[in-house]
Amino acid sequence: MTQSEPSFNLWTEPWITLERTDGSLAQVGIEETLLRAGEFRIIYDPSPLVVVGIHRLLTAVLQDALDPQRPGDLGRLWSEGYFPEAEVRAFSERYVHRFDLFSEDAPFLQSADLPRTPPKRARTKTVTYLMPQIPAGSAVTHYRHGVAEDNVFCPTCAARGLLIISPFATSGGAGIKPSINGVPPIYVLPGGETLFERLAASLVLPPYQPKAASTTENAVWWRREPIVADKAIVHEVSYLHSLTFPARRVRLHPEPLRESCSRCGQESEWGVRTMIYEMGESRPKDAPFWFDPFAAYRIRDKKGPVPVRPLEGKVLWREFASLFLPSSVDEGAKDRTQPPSVLYQLAEEGLRDDVDIYPFRCVGMRTDMRMKVFEWLDAGFDVPVSLLHDFEGSEEVRQAINFATDCAGIIAHTFRRTFGGDGKTKHHETLRRCMMDAYWAALAAPFRDFVLAVAESEAREAARRTWVDRVVTEGQVAFKTYSEMTGSDAASLRKRVTGRRICGIQLYKKRKEQLHDE
Repeated sequence: MTQSEPSFNLWTEPWITLERTDGSLAQVGIEETLLRAGEFRIIYDPSPLVVVGIHRLLTAVLQDALDPQRPGDLGRLWSEGYFPEAEVRAFSERYVHRFDLFSEDAPFLQSADLPRTPPKRARTKTVTYLMPQIPAGSAVTHYRHGVAEDNVFCPTCAARGLLIISPFATSGGAGIKPSINGVPPIYVLPGGETLFERLAASLVLPPYQPKAASTTENAVWWRREPIVADKAIVHEVSYLHSLTFPARRVRLHPEPLRESCSRCGQESEWGVRTMIYEMGESRPKDAPFWFDPFAAYRIRDKKGPVPVRPLEGKVLWREFASLFLPSSVDEGAKDRTQPPSVLYQLAEEGLRDDVDIYPFRCVGMRTDMRMKVFEWLDAGFDVPVSLLHDFEGSEEVRQAINFATDCAGIIAHTFRRTFGGDGKTKHHETLRRCMMDAYWAALAAPFRDFVLAVAESEAREAARRTWVDRVVTEGQVAFKTYSEMTGSDAASLRKRVTGRRICGIQLYKKRKEQLHDE
């Protein structure tokens, strides 16, 4: 590599950070990641959005290289415990040139018809547009402050940013549309003890791929022409195409320099300050709805399906039922939920008969449904496979979440009514919000225990009572703790005593209703 010809091939260059089974970190390329997947635990990056992007890229490569069609194909893969070297090497020989980040005529996930060196007066943008958590343009500034134009990305961080586009690109103003999944959903990634298990569980057989996926078109990035037309409308999208969907028309502008990367601090021979960043591909408005195998959906009667997305003030475990459990209502009902099809595949095809509980990692990015990005959410859950076919057990989980929600309403309403003031006056709103955050956080671990217990039918009654009592206790603790912060004068003390009494009565009444106690 010389300074006159920039090159950074993601297939061989070390750019994916992986955690070994002993906890140490290593950086490797795509090929080494796949061939040694059993030696590593997880993909690591400070941003879970990057983890999702890399996971989907590796899944796409394996899906194309191995082309599993039947459960037996995946069964053999699980029994071997590694990805076959011959197929990975064959894929490399055919497509390795399509993974060069700075290639002149086939740059990875970029449009080759745009020049690698920007002409004068080109409408360039700062490379920080690739990372939602870094300030860029008029975007909301959070996590860090600074001037976007002062940033430079190393090739590693530039590649990671490109991979965020397909799963997480949002609306960005007039004519700038989101990626194939619309406003980003919560992505559900299969877990496992090793990276091999995580990736093998992510390979999706044809029956579990989106029904709207084309079976004739296959424009996954390395098979298509390296051109992304401006504001292109694509009428046919294959499943593989969706995993590398170019929702933006991009061209990075590499510069020879020796500066530290603004994101990771790493020094590199080439860096990127600017790029072309425009609207790329999208599907037509009347296209059939796209059900991503790694997202859950709410199926509504007339309004159509919507993915489960992060919501302000709603901790992720409260979406457990929507993310993982089917509704116990008839297919024709107005509202129901549909878990990720990759979860159904694991449960229905019996690929892991030795595993009763599957771990999953859930990652989401909360937006204003348009261009503003507020936060990301990242949480792990253990899901008993038996609950997927057990509507009674699933309903127990839903009722448990609903009960906690009802109790949250009681303590929030009582707090506001006791300490919030009259009319439009609102006192202690910050305390009230902190109280609710503490309440939900205190229930996270008990809820995980409840889910595992309720998977056993004979343990459900005891699990239900334990959960109800814990919810009531945490509600009382939260109210007591934060009511003591409202003041120490006589009036505040009287309100505190009255509030606790009312809160306790209401919570106890709700407990009796839930347990049907006399």
